Amino acid sequence: MMAGEAEAMTARRLILSLLNAVGTQRLTAAQMVAAARAFEIEDAAMRMAATRLTKQGLIESPERGAYVSGTSARELRDQVRGWRDVRARRTDWNGDWLAMPGGHLGRTDRKRLAARDRALRLYGFAEAETGLWVRPANLVFELEALRSRLVALGLDGGALLWRISEQASAEGAGFAGLWDRGALESGYREMIAALDESSARLDALPHGEAAREALLLGQAAIRRINLDPLLPDAMVDTALFDRLVAAMEAYDRRGKHAWAAFYTAMDRG
Repeated sequence: MMAGEAEAMTARRLILSLLNAVGTQRLTAAQMVAAARAFEIEDAAMRMAATRLTKQGLIESPERGAYVSGTSARELRDQVRGWRDVRARRTDWNGDWLAMPGGHLGRTDRKRLAARDRALRLYGFAEAETGLWVRPANLVFELEALRSRLVALGLDGGALLWRISEQASAEGAGFAGLWDRGALESGYREMIAALDESSARLDALPHGEAAREALLLGQAAIRRINLDPLLPDAMVDTALFDRLVAAMEAYDRRGKHAWAAFYTAMDRG
């Protein structure tokens, strides 16, 4: 496990992770209780978290003792689950930039600011200066389609999205410097290595430990993939990022196997 990649697991995060990161479409109460034991979380905490998540619309219970993702979280859920397809969002870059000027949107509502920030970062925008977010125009989406996606994820409905084909700025003050290429590529390599190392040892671990490691590391890898800015070839090694996604696809299969084995062992136990 990479140091610093996994946050402390809570009952709330565990339920959402089981439904999103691992890819389980349906979570039973028995599976929820078993998972809680793998993370040393009290059953009561899981029940309370499930009740609160249901009230918030983040999960739903179509029948007694079963849970699925809630409709109110559909956009964010689909974004999380769409990590396998992120490579298809890129297209060739002609040097244009996308810009979201936000000076007119307000900066006092913390909840609104957090939602705005999350939506923009999920699509690789970086804040060039206060109230101006930019990214390379190398995504496949048309401008209005991209704005609609951003609004669905939490961007203000009154936000504007522009495409910039020319810019004049002081020498060395270009937008490309907003992203640290070295840090991005180092992160890809480290995560690929962590996935490979974990995959090699999962079968030798006790079922509970294997399931726990697979979920935590898989969740960290998916988070890194989903938050990647998807920069063009001129700004980052895109082939290395593609290797990371491929490594996570293989690890995802191992993780699902680890959780299936864990649930089977719990049923027998």
